Amino acid sequence: MWHEKNEKEMWIIQLGYHLARWIAVVSAVFCLIVCVLLIANYFQLKSVDPLGSPVLERLIQRLAERPEDQELREEIRALDLLARKAYFTRRWQIRTGSYLLIGGIAVLVLCLKSLAALRQRVSVPERAPSPERTWELKGLSRKMIIAGGSLVFAASLLFAFLSYSSLEKDYLSMAMEKMPQEARAAYSETEEQAISENYLASEEILRNWPFYRGPGGNGVAMHADPPVKWNGTTGEGIRWKAQIPKPGNNSPIIWNDQLFLSGADEEGQEVYCFDRHTGELLWQKAVDDIQGSPDEPPLVSQDTGYAAPTMATDGTHVCAIFPTGDLVCFDFQGNRLWARNLGVPDNHYGHSSSLIMYRDLLIVQYDQDTGAKLMAFKAATGEKVWETPREVFTSWASPIAVYTGTRPEIILSANPIVASYDPRTGRELWEVECMMGEVGPSPAYDDGMVFAANQFSLLAAIDVNTREMVWEAFDELPDAASPLAVSGYLFLPTSYGVMSCFDGKTGEVYWVQDFMEGSYSSPICAGDRVYWMDRNGVMRIFKADREYTSLGECELGESGWATPAFKEKYIYLRGQSHLFCIGNADESEK
Repeated sequence: MWHEKNEKEMWIIQLGYHLARWIAVVSAVFCLIVCVLLIANYFQLKSVDPLGSPVLERLIQRLAERPEDQELREEIRALDLLARKAYFTRRWQIRTGSYLLIGGIAVLVLCLKSLAALRQRVSVPERAPSPERTWELKGLSRKMIIAGGSLVFAASLLFAFLSYSSLEKDYLSMAMEKMPQEARAAYSETEEQAISENYLASEEILRNWPFYRGPGGNGVAMHADPPVKWNGTTGEGIRWKAQIPKPGNNSPIIWNDQLFLSGADEEGQEVYCFDRHTGELLWQKAVDDIQGSPDEPPLVSQDTGYAAPTMATDGTHVCAIFPTGDLVCFDFQGNRLWARNLGVPDNHYGHSSSLIMYRDLLIVQYDQDTGAKLMAFKAATGEKVWETPREVFTSWASPIAVYTGTRPEIILSANPIVASYDPRTGRELWEVECMMGEVGPSPAYDDGMVFAANQFSLLAAIDVNTREMVWEAFDELPDAASPLAVSGYLFLPTSYGVMSCFDGKTGEVYWVQDFMEGSYSSPICAGDRVYWMDRNGVMRIFKADREYTSLGECELGESGWATPAFKEKYIYLRGQSHLFCIGNADESEK
């Protein structure tokens, strides 16, 4: 019995030994192949000059002669876009290859250690007795093979790092280096003027309400002086009230005299245009007959619904997106300019990230568990200008557009990062890993600081210059409503009705107020006042100050979850069934 048990144990050891040896051989071959590919990638990158094509040489020469030619500049930017796409593909290949090589080496080392341990317990037959010198030569050969292999592996990782680093320079910058100095100076002057111009602070943007949470999506109504007293039940302070054909949780957007909303249910999707002075429904358009749109609507939660994302406008075009993945653009007369389906998002609550625009670009945050990305489309044609993959999970937050003093940035929050992108190219500018969980609140920005928060995670205050967290907090965090940052204060709302006020620079807590009723609506600042509506339609108004001072509580008369819109002396609120304009008409308008 003991002899049989010993033979069985020895058979298992021998099987393990031979298995480890074969795995070691396979992993060694695998590592060798990856090494060859990484080294070949490096020398291929060095041997190919992306600026050496005759077409690009002619474009550079023409740009040197006519540095003011905008169309020519756009052609070079198109090549820049192609280079960026190649960059992201190459970066993924290099990074993946490096990880595979490291993993292969780890498996090889583990197998070699196992072989060394098992060799002493396995009887490996020899073909003939070997002289002492033969064993010395074998040992020397083994050491040389290990040393050579280690050198090859190290060189491969080094080449991978060098290849990764050499891809950082963009195409247009390389083209600039080949320009004559005078042409480069003329081009740089034009380019710097375009960058330094703060488009987001233009009067047209600031006097309208073009996005979710207003100009830049940041929750600050710069030129508004809204009322602090009304009652939707009695009609006091209500200028007009209009029925909304289909339900939705998105907010109104406004440009001059027109107000836009979207609505949807299981039967269909629609876009509405109202006269903001009278509440008259100017036009109502169905969003249908889009190639690739699903036959059946996706499953969504009741809290999200089929029309959660807020629309966006640039003053000429007005765009909407729905949880079906349908993206559509109209002109202000209600003519459909284009529509396309982006694919039904992999989103278990339903898509709710709102749209935003920068100049003539429509920017779409399309975060999901697989294939998350940020995209930009030409508002006039629907042509995709750029697409940037994102390594994040599903996010229900919306982007904000800010100007940091030197450049415009699009800032997004998702699990696990808060990240910034160039709105013109989609290039990632920076990222900070700090988020976790199901991110719903959008970020906020004020005076060089970005604030991002999520329930069961943290509140992160990030300096955009150093790209580091200056301070953080862990109590009373939001899960749907977004923070408000203005004039050095940070207001943090929660879905269960608690509002906190912080010093934006230091994180000092000034006050915490419990309103006892939850809210999905985000707070908005107008002048020195903050407006925050709970789910019952009660608007809480208080001072933007380091001490809590209530300025009033006003009832809408019906429940509402949407964030209000502000323009001049009026507030535009979407309730459960109606659209309200709050404020008394001026004498000149009566």
